[in-house]
Amino acid sequence: MRKMLVAAVAALAGGTLIWMTAPASAGPIVDPNTLQPAPPPGAVCRTDGPWTICQTTFLEENVNEPVFGLPCGTVYETIYDLREGIRWYLDGKLVKRFVSQNAEGTWSLSPTGAAPTVTIALHANWRNEYAVPGDESSGPQIFHGSAITLRAPGVGVIAHVAGLDLADGTHRGVLRFIDDPEVAAVLCEALTT
Repeated sequence: MRKMLVAAVAALAGGTLIWMTAPASAGPIVDPNTLQPAPPPGAVCRTDGPWTICQTTFLEENVNEPVFGLPCGTVYETIYDLREGIRWYLDGKLVKRFVSQNAEGTWSLSPTGAAPTVTIALHANWRNEYAVPGDESSGPQIFHGSAITLRAPGVGVIAHVAGLDLADGTHRGVLRFIDDPEVAAVLCEALTT
């Protein structure tokens, strides 16, 4: 029993030591305003060898915002949308970035968000690699691992999109969403009954 206690304490101390030294191993902080283009507000940027790597976070919370129209009315969205990103700069210029998005919320035909509602879950990842460092217009955006699902009580899954969206506009995977008249009809039914 005593050997197990000593081993547990040693493991805890070792883990704590590793945890405490991790921040010290990161490079010096870089002023985000010295980078081209500057990352979003709140970014934490550090040097890492020849690179400057920035961690970014973007949170959007909407409550009963009109987002689009359906044959049955305007859809209002309440959503919590969190995006976390990593940007890589070389010689102070952006060369690539990766973003992960997780959003969950509801859609309603009511401007107050009243029932009936459908739930929306969106999980996506995308990346950009820039042909001209520092020029965000020079890099295609490629979505991979993206999924959007709409569900309603008593109906189940109304629509689901998953797959890979390439820079040339092609999609590989499942693509059946609200611009499909059948999906729009099921969505309207779920939002009106």
